[in-house]
Amino acid sequence: MNRRTELLARAYFVVSVFAILALVIAFRVIKISLIEGDKWRAKGSKNVKWMEVDADRGNIYADDESLLATSLQFFEIRMDATVPDAKLFKSKVDSLALMLSKSIRPDKSYAEWKQTLYQARKQKNRYLYIAKALDTEEIEMVRKFPIFRSGRYAGGYLELRYGTRKKPFNQLASRTIGEDRENAQKVGLEGYFDKFLKGPTDKRLMKKIDNSKDIWVPVYDPSEFEIKRGDDIVTTLNVHLQDVVHAELEKQLIKSQASAGTAILMEVKTGAIKAISNLTLKDSIGVEVLNTAIGNSSEPGSTFKLATVLALLEDSLADLETKVNLNAGSMRFSDRVMHDSEKHNRYEVSMKEAFAISSNVGIAKLANDAYNRSEAGRLMFRSKLSQFGLDKMTEVEIDGEGRPVIKDPVKNKNTWYGTTIPWMAHGYEIAITPLQLLNFYNAVANDGKMMKPYLVSEIRKDDGTSKKIEPKVMIEHIAKAHNIAKAQEMLLAVVEDGTAKNILSSHVKMAGKTGTTRVNYTNKEEYAKYNASFCGYFPADDPEYSMIVILYEPKGAFYGASVAAPVFKAVAEKTMAWRFEIAPVYNDTMADKTLVSMPERNVGYSADFVSLFDYVGMPYKNRSKNSWVSVDPFETKMIVEDKKIAKSAVPDVRGMGARDAMYVLENLGLRVAVFGRGKVARQSLLPGTGVKGQQIEIYLQ
Repeated sequence: MNRRTELLARAYFVVSVFAILALVIAFRVIKISLIEGDKWRAKGSKNVKWMEVDADRGNIYADDESLLATSLQFFEIRMDATVPDAKLFKSKVDSLALMLSKSIRPDKSYAEWKQTLYQARKQKNRYLYIAKALDTEEIEMVRKFPIFRSGRYAGGYLELRYGTRKKPFNQLASRTIGEDRENAQKVGLEGYFDKFLKGPTDKRLMKKIDNSKDIWVPVYDPSEFEIKRGDDIVTTLNVHLQDVVHAELEKQLIKSQASAGTAILMEVKTGAIKAISNLTLKDSIGVEVLNTAIGNSSEPGSTFKLATVLALLEDSLADLETKVNLNAGSMRFSDRVMHDSEKHNRYEVSMKEAFAISSNVGIAKLANDAYNRSEAGRLMFRSKLSQFGLDKMTEVEIDGEGRPVIKDPVKNKNTWYGTTIPWMAHGYEIAITPLQLLNFYNAVANDGKMMKPYLVSEIRKDDGTSKKIEPKVMIEHIAKAHNIAKAQEMLLAVVEDGTAKNILSSHVKMAGKTGTTRVNYTNKEEYAKYNASFCGYFPADDPEYSMIVILYEPKGAFYGASVAAPVFKAVAEKTMAWRFEIAPVYNDTMADKTLVSMPERNVGYSADFVSLFDYVGMPYKNRSKNSWVSVDPFETKMIVEDKKIAKSAVPDVRGMGARDAMYVLENLGLRVAVFGRGKVARQSLLPGTGVKGQQIEIYLQ
């Protein structure tokens, strides 16, 4: 055989072999794809599938950027002991066992960990539990451990990520902030803004590694993917004011042994809710259980008298000096006898005086004489209550708002009686939530303009854009200006010379109305239960805040003046004192403002110091170029200059307020979680620790 023939034969042989292989492969492809396709697809779908992954839930902030709710990220570590090759496992298992025993799992010794790892390898354990509840700093360390540093495919390292929702300020406005509950309805702001907070879902390709236990792990390393984030929301709540309202309400709750208490503080001009507390007495402390401020519609009692007298003024059926016979505090209306809360033995008084002393008889008689003589009159009274917005829901950003119930003489004929008008006049046979009633008082304080109450001022998206939520007017004028002025005069008289004169203050001028509501109608007085309330605003001559306080079923004293009004006074005085502290007022008669003693060295915002020094006339020199500054006294002049902060190291923020500490830390790229109230007492990362964008926890007290 010549050379040419030999080469051709070999070529034909190779081609024939490849042709046969191709035919075999083609046959297998056809068999797998067409004949056995359904079987293999079913098997693949059972072991590999796309699964939804939640985004990091957005934060909820107070008005000063304090965290009210945040998701702290934690990790669980597992290991597929079958993945590392023999050489890698044998050479590094000792080191891995040592690292585990000395760091994240010191509960097991080096020897125990070594045995565990070898046993997992022998048993072909693909989901060996290593540790859980690791934070971001710990996980960065674990990723560098021997074997684990080889990753998912070479080292068998499995990392499972999950978030835990935390409220740094614990019970403060807890029910209003709400709950993010798995497999249960979300409540509060967490529920209402869920579609923003939860963010977009993503998909990850997951692989089943244990058929018996239905265990799924990511096909790709989770660290390779950027987790999407939900939107943040900024509330109108102020941490300081919330703390004051909560503390004062809880103090009275415990003192009076009331079953529960509610308080809402609202900004008059905007309708922004600055504080809201709903406390239930449990084990001698106040606990947020139900949002009664928004969800509980009930009879308001005497605080509703403001609506009655304003209706009389609007319809020109009575004026401040209109006389009314109190009949010594007892009078029959149809088949029922009405009593004033106290036997005062008074007869003819003005409407203003009847309102100030909270005479049920006086206000009821005025309303009965004006409106209860005809159906047209009854409809006129009902229409005024609608004009005042009292039959409207506020649509505040919380699901479950109670619906106001204001009887109508036509629509509610079956439940309309001869006694309905006089009883409605002093707050019975109707139902309204604390927030809805407060909104009416807020409108009176705001010269007749009713604002929509709101809790969220901004929605911040992950892409850096945001949506501002501006104050909204519900009703431009609930009544004529001169009648609003008369209503304001009557509310002031309650505090200066009426049922609430016990809270008259030299620090802040207040106006409002007491309320005492009987909540059961038993004939036996010894079993009677009451709710005590006070609703009003301050400062009375230039209203900034409106507020309602209700104590439910207090034991012992139960009048609004003695139980609820003192809470209102304490909050009003502390609120204005706080305002004074952040914007000090100095006596203009001060002979020489430059004689004010020089403050000690401090740090803070440049704009805050400059505004303060300008206001008090204190000499200073501003050398700063940035917002965060150090202020040093120098002879008779304050020197304002940039506060130097090392960008590469965690600073010492102990002793700072939460706002200042967060500003410093977040500007270094750190993620901050705040716990407690007050000033920073402890920080999770020691001063001098390298900054790597990790999370730092600061604890206040």
